Order: sequence, then structure tokens, then C-alpha cells
Amino acid sequence: MPSVLIRIAIRNLRLHLAKTLIIGSLIMLGIAILVIGNSFMDTIKAGIQKNYTQNYTGDVFVVNNRVEEVSLIFSSDAMSKGPRSVPEYQKVLSIVESNTKVKETTGQLNGLSQAKSGELGEAFMVLFGVNPPSYTNMFPTGVNIIKGSFLDEDGSPGIVISKTVADQFASSLGKDIEIGDMIVLTTINTVSGTKIREVPLKGIHDYGDASFDLQLISFIDENTLRIMNGMLANTAIALNLSDDEKDILGNVSEDDLFGGDDSAFFEDDFITSSTSTNSPLESDDEYLSVLGDTSGRDIALEVDPQAWNYLLIKLHNSNDTNKVVSQLNKQFEKEGIEATAYEWIKGAGLSAQLANTLSIVFNVLIFVIAIVAVIIIMNTLVISVSERFGEIGTMRAIGAKKNFVRQMITLETMIISLTFGLLGVIVGIIVIVIFRIIGIEATNQFLQLLLGGSIFRPSVSVSAIFSSVIAITLVGIIASLYPVSIALKVSPLEAMNKG
Repeated sequence: MPSVLIRIAIRNLRLHLAKTLIIGSLIMLGIAILVIGNSFMDTIKAGIQKNYTQNYTGDVFVVNNRVEEVSLIFSSDAMSKGPRSVPEYQKVLSIVESNTKVKETTGQLNGLSQAKSGELGEAFMVLFGVNPPSYTNMFPTGVNIIKGSFLDEDGSPGIVISKTVADQFASSLGKDIEIGDMIVLTTINTVSGTKIREVPLKGIHDYGDASFDLQLISFIDENTLRIMNGMLANTAIALNLSDDEKDILGNVSEDDLFGGDDSAFFEDDFITSSTSTNSPLESDDEYLSVLGDTSGRDIALEVDPQAWNYLLIKLHNSNDTNKVVSQLNKQFEKEGIEATAYEWIKGAGLSAQLANTLSIVFNVLIFVIAIVAVIIIMNTLVISVSERFGEIGTMRAIGAKKNFVRQMITLETMIISLTFGLLGVIVGIIVIVIFRIIGIEATNQFLQLLLGGSIFRPSVSVSAIFSSVIAITLVGIIASLYPVSIALKVSPLEAMNKG
């Protein structure tokens, strides 16, 4: 029976060759567009993912769950609400490193700064505070130094600016900024207020064809950025004074400080005595000793070495990203830690999120096109079936059951769909190979941002081919349902009369 059905289906397609070619051409064109479009988008997404995860974000990152905008590059939370540290960092780190899928980790601090060099040099930059050995070990290809060197491994103050920032300085200075020049950084947030720090220029790096937001990134030693972000060791807990510290302050009451007769300040004796040269403090050391022990001030200004805005995580296999994110978040919730793990795309910035959004939009458009294709194919099949009422009626009259007619029309539709669908896949692959050989030039910054470079060379996506075959199979099945129902509703006698 199957062989008979196949022979009849093929004969019918040959007899109605014009309609077969019309339907087939529509299917072939739709599948070719689907393969080409999805291959383009998959290549863009894969390129951006590889670029970001290997050089900037890692596969997963952890952040304080009170942070609403979790971008690793620029977050408005940093200015409006102040930088938030990953809570219980050591505990979080222990949980992360206990996961067998995790390969490497490193902490990262973020900030925004207006910078000055000399009297005229000005630039704006995004600051990444990092631990040099840990960061370069996790991202060995992430920093391309073109002048000078990276930050000192001992954590001494310094900054490595991007080529874009260096060009900003050169434009305002009228000359190139040099290694060793001092750069004055100014940051503002709701926690630390306005902070100004001066650091030496250690080097200049270049991200090449990276997106504009990445080109503003400058690397700075972690402790300088902690101070500028107000991440001090005593900000999270109340300051408890020891007995020695209480002795330093002495037993001074409010009345001792502010009591007494105000008129004493306006008497001649007060003015005379206050300007007397017979001071018992003979040396500079004695003058400074009036301040007492200032060690408390040093304690108050001590940075918190466990304060990090983000914990970046690289996995052995990037395909495990979603699984690891789920595992970590369940553990954080179980331990009562107010931290959240995200996949890399959440913190990747404008270009990666734009490509992801365009991919979603493209798939929606493809879905709309698929619906239109189903309607067109269905209408064409209805016309074809209507013209064959006599043939179908004769088959029914000589004993063909409804199921046989249903299988015949469905099989005809599937033969058209799969044959021309596979031709569409082949056409799509050929087009992609041609584009890969010649390359697609990105002529402006927007296209470079979207395509991940000045020349885009797409690759054939296996998932695009697989999804296309599934799509065309579904289209064939759905498109045959209505024509089959029409054919089966007509009685054999009526069908023979219409034929």
C-alpha cells in the first residue's frame, strides 16, 4: 500500500506540474531565507558570545540582588544608588568554586570617571577595578597592550587607559599622553560623594573593533577604585572603640567643649594671651601631638579587600551556562545570601544585547512569514484539490476509503515540502558560503558594532538547517489539513458530477 500511495502521489504531482512548481518555489524561497537569516544571526551571536565570554564577562557573573541594572560595563545604579558589593563574598566564592563545572573566577569593580591630565587634557572613561594576576589569568587575550604595560601585580596605584580614551586626551591636550603622566580621576555617587584621586598612567590598551561602550574601558588598581566607590572596611559595621581608643579621646564632656562664659572670647586678655609667643609647644612634633594618635583615622579609611561589585565566572563548557546559573541561585537562596547569578548576556552591554534583540525580532518575522507561506500553500492546494474532485470521486466510488484519500493528499504535500525544502536548504548553504568567501564589509560604526568587526563572514548554522527541516515538515502537515477536509466532505457521487 505505501508504494502504491507514493506512485499515485508522484503521478498526481507530475500531472499538475505548474501548481507543484508554484508551491515548491514558495517553499524553497522561504526555507532558503530561513537558513540564511538564522545562520547570519547565529554567527553574530556566537561571535559576540565567544568574544565577550573569553575577554570581558566570563560565562556567568554574580551580583548583589539589589542591583536593578546589572550591566558589567555601565550601570546607572552605580550613580543613583551607589555601588553595591557582592554580599558575603568569601562564602559566595566558596559556593562557586565548589561547583565542578566552574573553571576560573575573578572579582571586578566598576565605576565611571571624568579624567584630567595637566590643565587641558580631559576624557571620560568606564573604570574596571581588577586584581591583575587573577584577571589576566582568566582573560589572557582580554587586554591588548599597545603601549607601556598592564597594572602592577603588587596592586600599587596605576591606570591602563584604552586607545579611545588616549585619543580623547590627545585631542584636548594637543599632544599624546605619555606613560608615567599623572591622571586625576573624579567620581560621584550617593555613597562616597565626590572623590578625587591621582594615579600614574601605566599603559594603553586597544580593544580593536569592539563596540563603543567597550572602547571606553580603563583598568585601575582595585584599592584606588574601592576608595573612590566608598567601599571601606568600616562602612558595613558600627565602629567599636577599644579601651586604648577611648583613652585617646579622653574623658571630655559636652560642657567642657561648649560650656563657659561666652564673654571670655571678647575680652582683651583672651586676644593677648592667644597671641602670646610664650607657647609651651616648642617643636613641630609637639604641635602635631595635639592631634593625639591618628591611627583611628587610618582604620576608618582602610578599604575592604573583600568588596567586589561582581564575581566573574568562566566554565569548562559554555553550554552549561544556564544549568550553572540555576544551581548557584538555588544555593544562594538556600544559604540566605542576597546574591544572584546571571548568564553573560545580561551584563554584556549594548552590542550583545542589541544582537540578541535583533535575533528575536528576526525569528518573529520568520514566524510571520511562515504563517503567510502556510496560507498561500493551503489556498493553492485547495484549488488543486477542487480541480481533482472528479478523480477523487472516482477513487471513492471504486472503493478507496477516506483514510486512503487523506494519506494521498498529505503525502503529495509532504513530497513537495521536503523536496523543495531540501533544495531551499542547499540554496541557503551556497549563498552563505559565497558570502563567507567574499565577506561583508561593515561600512559604519553601527554595523561594526552589530557584526562584531569590519568584515563579517557568516558560517552555516547546523541548528538553522535542523530547525528549517522541522519547520517545513510542520508547514506541509498543517497546509494539507484544510484541503484534505474539503476533499473528504464531498460525497463520491457529487465529486464525480463536479469532475
